[in-house]
Amino acid sequence: MAIINILIVENDPNDIQAYEDTIRTFNMDSNGDHIINSVVKTTEKEGLKALEEKEWSAAFIDLKLSTEDILSAEEGNNLVSQIYTKRRFPVYIITNTPGDVSPNFIQSDFLRIRTKDGIDYNEVFNNIINIQETGILKIIGKQGLIEKYLDKIFWENLSTSIDLWSKDLSRNPDQKENSLLRYTILHMLEYLDEENYHPSEFYITKPIKENIFTGDIVEYLGTRYIVLTPSCDIVIRHDGTRNTRRILFCKIKDLKDEVENYQLLTSETASKNKNRLRLNRYIQNNSKSNFHFIPKHNEIDAGLIDFQDKTTIGVRAVERKLAKGECKRVATVSMPFLKDIISRYSNYYGRQGSPDFNSDEIFGSIFH
Repeated sequence: MAIINILIVENDPNDIQAYEDTIRTFNMDSNGDHIINSVVKTTEKEGLKALEEKEWSAAFIDLKLSTEDILSAEEGNNLVSQIYTKRRFPVYIITNTPGDVSPNFIQSDFLRIRTKDGIDYNEVFNNIINIQETGILKIIGKQGLIEKYLDKIFWENLSTSIDLWSKDLSRNPDQKENSLLRYTILHMLEYLDEENYHPSEFYITKPIKENIFTGDIVEYLGTRYIVLTPSCDIVIRHDGTRNTRRILFCKIKDLKDEVENYQLLTSETASKNKNRLRLNRYIQNNSKSNFHFIPKHNEIDAGLIDFQDKTTIGVRAVERKLAKGECKRVATVSMPFLKDIISRYSNYYGRQGSPDFNSDEIFGSIFH
């Protein structure tokens, strides 16, 4: 039996009763598989206190918690802001005036805006359950696995080697901080087993780095490219310049443009079908050495990086196109996938091959 702890902040007695009735019915229909435990608070102050007292699976926040018009949406927005900036669980903003929601909140699977008349509570409850069952709240929650790993890394690794940074006179404080951040993340990765990767692990969306960087996937003139300029050349130095004057782009081709009979494939195509087997060779990067497969993720379609179809564009021109919106950064390929792409790209152009022999002459020499 999974327990779903939901915080409800609502000051209208009729709406509170509607929550309680809906939750009671949901629990009865779930046959004990999932039980929703709800706690109702009626003010911003009570809601803030509840956030500090326990970990929640989700929260429903009425935007208008005050009876005074001037504060009608402020208290609700303040409460949501505390969750949005300091907590890690789904939150639903309930309001009949969506225009009063703070523009600082970006809607996502973790933050939804719903009207009181249009909300389907069963759908919402099932969505909360689906999110909880991914394990995401156990990973990033305030008492989740990441916090547990950080405690271990701090006491077992950092605490015994921090003097290597504190006594380092060659780096400034910002450089030391970045170095320690990398050191911490590398230690955290050691706790993970290398199992089958989910396709979405391939990407970081949206790109985190402020400026265009190695591994960025960009859209330009209706075509997708990946940036493969070495990171040591593309990084912006302290004086605002880069070591490279031009940025290397490799084209990403659509599968339909390269894979024979791709248009004949459907989700029902048998696993032994020759067209599906042909696509599998591309997916496993066992087809042509100049191609590297990238998976589908949300609005990013699967495709093939073509190491032969490449171009370079001047740094300043790229920056201007990005600023004007003519070129758009849509994602970044994450590690270790980016390392694999760069390695295959380097191997493709670094392969030496061997001189060709005349087969008949060699055959004759063997049996002469």
